[in-house]
Amino acid sequence: MLNSGHKVLFGVIGLVLFLGSSFMLEGAENPYQAISKRNAFKLANEPPPRAAAPPPAPVKSEDIKLTGIYRHKGIERVALALVDPKKKTEPPKYIELAAGEKQGGIEIVSIDKKTGKVSVKEFGSMRSLTFKENTFKTSVTKSPRSSSKSTSSRSSSSRRAAEAKEASDRKKREEEERKRREEASRRSSSSYSNYTSAQRAEMRSTYEQLTRGKSEAEKAKIREQFAAEFRGRAGDSRDSRRGRGR
Repeated sequence: MLNSGHKVLFGVIGLVLFLGSSFMLEGAENPYQAISKRNAFKLANEPPPRAAAPPPAPVKSEDIKLTGIYRHKGIERVALALVDPKKKTEPPKYIELAAGEKQGGIEIVSIDKKTGKVSVKEFGSMRSLTFKENTFKTSVTKSPRSSSKSTSSRSSSSRRAAEAKEASDRKKREEEERKRREEASRRSSSSYSNYTSAQRAEMRSTYEQLTRGKSEAEKAKIREQFAAEFRGRAGDSRDSRRGRGR
């Protein structure tokens, strides 16, 4: 009976020693196991789920400019210019499409020539193009406008200067014409006195016939011709008289 009690006691003591050595071995292998079990820092087993990233934006082609709408063989067509913003130094790419046609990532959905509106599907995204919003911008340089007062003043000054020059030229022409008439009359008178009364009457009659209905300029020319002829005849007459005197 005593031996049995000793055996039980030794068994209990051995079990206690075995369990104690197991706890000590586990603590030596992982000294932080107790912290992990307590979860003092409120750590979760799995990281929180990340928010889903937004879908990538659809690929955009070059900037689209509306350059014209026209009809070819009974079909409405639209002319577009594709401008690459990254290559501004390069010329645009021009395309011409009808409704329903597609080139690259550009598809024409509808064309309204009356309103100037074109619906375009660009890489699956709808766009509306109009001549008001989607055309090349043109720059217009306006020349500075002078005031109407200064313009009128310059015009009046120019007109007065032109009138004064015209009057001066007209006066000069009249003076030259008067001098020619006086010279012709003087020569005619000096030569005319060398003729007899009958010759002078004949010359007057011839002169009146030639100048009838003529302008003053034509009459002056005829008088000069008569004067030249008179001078020639007068010289011949004087020479003949000198010859007879010898």
